[in-house]
Amino acid sequence: MYTNLQLDSPETPGATSDKEPWFYAFIDRGCRPETEVWIFGSWEVETQQQHHIHTSSNGTITNEQPSSDNTTTIKNEQVRALLLALIHTLQSETPPPSIHPDSAILTAQSQIATKDASLKTNRSAADITNPTTMLWGAVHATTTAHLQALGLAATNLLPVMPNHTFVFPISALPAPTLTQLPPTLRWGKLAKQHFPLVRSRTEIARQDFTLARLPNLAVFPVEPADAAPVAWAFVGLDGSLTTLHTEASHRRMGLAMALTAKLFREEMGFFWEEGVERLALGNVAVGNEASASMCRRLGGEDVGLVFWVRVDLNANSQAASNGV
Repeated sequence: MYTNLQLDSPETPGATSDKEPWFYAFIDRGCRPETEVWIFGSWEVETQQQHHIHTSSNGTITNEQPSSDNTTTIKNEQVRALLLALIHTLQSETPPPSIHPDSAILTAQSQIATKDASLKTNRSAADITNPTTMLWGAVHATTTAHLQALGLAATNLLPVMPNHTFVFPISALPAPTLTQLPPTLRWGKLAKQHFPLVRSRTEIARQDFTLARLPNLAVFPVEPADAAPVAWAFVGLDGSLTTLHTEASHRRMGLAMALTAKLFREEMGFFWEEGVERLALGNVAVGNEASASMCRRLGGEDVGLVFWVRVDLNANSQAASNGV
């Protein structure tokens, strides 16, 4: 199942028709164990300035609203009805086999299970490719709160993973001289032989097929000619900076900033249209202050939190039985 889906809110008594919520979702069920759903809801813009989002130590999202009047209650019911409609649609479809080889998925399972053991989470390797649970990416804080209120967020399998979202106007990036490298280093592109190294430096179980499709940029030593990269970054499927990494031996040289600025200027053309402002974005895990500070120095504006959430399709029946 590889589709774009847009749903408008059902009629709700007392609602104002021109303010009824809607959402748009990109869905790729064949990419397990990677992110399968990217979603944007109209309510995310409406609540950006009005709601205060808090994340507890166990990953629970608290969505504090300025009032609990009837209009807010109706809007919440509409939003949750839309999300349940999406879950019902996903539940009714038979997902295709993953595009990734079984051997690669098993490797990802082992990698994630090892990470989970150190984080003391409860996932087993089988959960990663279970078609009844899906990974949703860059989910806005308000949408995450609704998923949790509906009981759809499988936090026993994956705690919600909060990330700051930074937005960068390309026209405001530092001068291109920032991207000049020392004479011992050179710019280049990652190839398939570099992907095992990339995966070993991240908790993201991204597969070769995906990495090969994503625009990337890397820094290599000039000598020897076949040297491994010392820094790299990709443009993610959602157009964001992702998998940015600098090897410990080459940190504090400004490579992360240089990589980001050059990547945004030269590798983002696929995501832009003529006549609109050119923007880039980056998601930085909460607590990664080094990357957050780098984003601010590049002129990035922190516009709020997004989350990676594992959604349990089987929870739909439970939510319905509760009258949600």
